[in-house]
Amino acid sequence: MQLSPQILDSADEIGEAVAGLIVERHSGAIDRPFLLGCPSGRTAVPVYSALARRAAAGSDLSRLIIVMMDDYVVHAEDGLFRVVDSAASYSCQRFAREDILAPIAEAATAAGTVAPQQIWTADPADPAEYDQRIADAGGIDVFLLASGDSDGHVAFNQPGTGRDARTHLVDLGEATRRDNMGTFPEFTQLDMVPRKGVTVGVDTIAGQSAEAIMILSGENKREAFARITAADSYDAQWPATIITECRNARIVADRSAVSVRV
Repeated sequence: MQLSPQILDSADEIGEAVAGLIVERHSGAIDRPFLLGCPSGRTAVPVYSALARRAAAGSDLSRLIIVMMDDYVVHAEDGLFRVVDSAASYSCQRFAREDILAPIAEAATAAGTVAPQQIWTADPADPAEYDQRIADAGGIDVFLLASGDSDGHVAFNQPGTGRDARTHLVDLGEATRRDNMGTFPEFTQLDMVPRKGVTVGVDTIAGQSAEAIMILSGENKREAFARITAADSYDAQWPATIITECRNARIVADRSAVSVRV
């Protein structure tokens, strides 16, 4: 299904609009956990900041569970794959803990409301367990999505990913690794970026989400905007097009991400 994008003036406006929707959906999830699918990196930061401001103003986010999309993986000394050290600046676990959950929890505590506490991440030693855990919880209420600038990866799903892909280990392509050099400035050389990751699959996103929001902001997202808004079904060569097959899907972009021809 081809989607008509909502165009807002700035990334901050996107953050406020999407945070408002999340708070509204959370309010409707009475007496059960509320699962928010989250990317790390720059794209959704305005949403996370706006959620902290909402918590500071008294919005209840006590049932919020942060469900992370992916993380870098390394080969450990025992021969198994492990996520990178959670203290590393580029760890998605660290990002979830320090940049998503902590500001919201601190704001909630200061406002006298109950702070959310849970972060979920996939275990590269048992990727299928993540899909089962999400399914057992009733699925993801809202999944925030972002697209790779140059190759259309979503989470760590690489070009060529099959439509039926569930949570899995993946070899990261050069384009994805270069995109992540922009996300983590300490990656000053390509060979510093890990070559493997664990990621939710495109079918995890489409099959286990009640609602999905693709966020596109900045001039570097113009190709992504053009490719995704032109798609009417999943294109394996641009995995972020999975948004077209999600339930209650929407695309929210700022004006700088929109081609001058649109």
